[in-house]
Amino acid sequence: MSFPLPAELKAAIESYAGGLPRAALAQSAARLTAHYRGGLASHLAITSEQDVAAYLMARLPATFAATSAALRAARALMPSFAPASLLDLCAGPGSASLAALGQWDSLAELTLVDANARFLDAARRLGEAGAVPQLAGARLVRAPLGPAWDELEGADLVVMSYALVELPEEALAAVARRVLGLARGIALFVEPGTPEGFRRILLCREVLLAAGAAIVAPCPHASPCPMQPPAWCHFSERLPRSRDHRLVKQASLPFEDEPYAYLAVGRRAAEIAPAARLVSHLRLSKARASCQVCARDGKLAELVVPRREREAYGRMRRRDWGDALLAEPDIG
Repeated sequence: MSFPLPAELKAAIESYAGGLPRAALAQSAARLTAHYRGGLASHLAITSEQDVAAYLMARLPATFAATSAALRAARALMPSFAPASLLDLCAGPGSASLAALGQWDSLAELTLVDANARFLDAARRLGEAGAVPQLAGARLVRAPLGPAWDELEGADLVVMSYALVELPEEALAAVARRVLGLARGIALFVEPGTPEGFRRILLCREVLLAAGAAIVAPCPHASPCPMQPPAWCHFSERLPRSRDHRLVKQASLPFEDEPYAYLAVGRRAAEIAPAARLVSHLRLSKARASCQVCARDGKLAELVVPRREREAYGRMRRRDWGDALLAEPDIG
């Protein structure tokens, strides 16, 4: 449970929901889930204040956690990167902006772009109620991406979170190139950790490499992705559920696991080059610890550490799915 919502943000969301009955919010949340699974865009699925409140309670915690994890992975490999400006594309209620503010104190200027005025108003209200002055004072651009491009300025950090799956596939290449052109430092794409979400990440990866971008994370190489269907590269972030979160999602468990796929690229190579990245759960037995890694040579390999190698085994136990290995692993 690495990225729970800050207390001020949780309070702001609860205030936003106000006296709305939790049963009604649960109905809206279920309808939103069905809309998203059906491929509907957010500006079509979110049509009322109740819809926004349901989204804030049911979906924002997960998108915040996944985007925070992706940003942290990129930050770890670019330790001197201190962005002052953020461009949040298809921003929704500002989930990615809030995640970025949690990673970099240096962020001062925010621009949020979304076609849904209700989402942008929610972002402003969350900033005011949650004591997030950068979000409260952000520039809000209400427009679809197409009409917005020409009025957008570049930023140190450009983020598109859970947006590629809502775009026509034929638009992805042009969007990826536009995003790269606006990013002075890092461009980050985060998508649902589904085969389709990953497929769209891969399409953008190919376009961005051809455009001269350098991969920051998660890939430790620029070779073709070695993970072949039915497998797909994704990670998972566990987040706690509040009582209201459980009620709105009609869930019983006190936590949920959010699968996500991501890609961070820049104009220059990462300052720290990972030798490999864990792309499976860590498997522990009485005899060994093992996992699958994507290595610097562009291949998948099995990393196995026998328990008798106590120091190495202890280090391995502290690893987690998605972690970067900075030293060349002894792959067996």
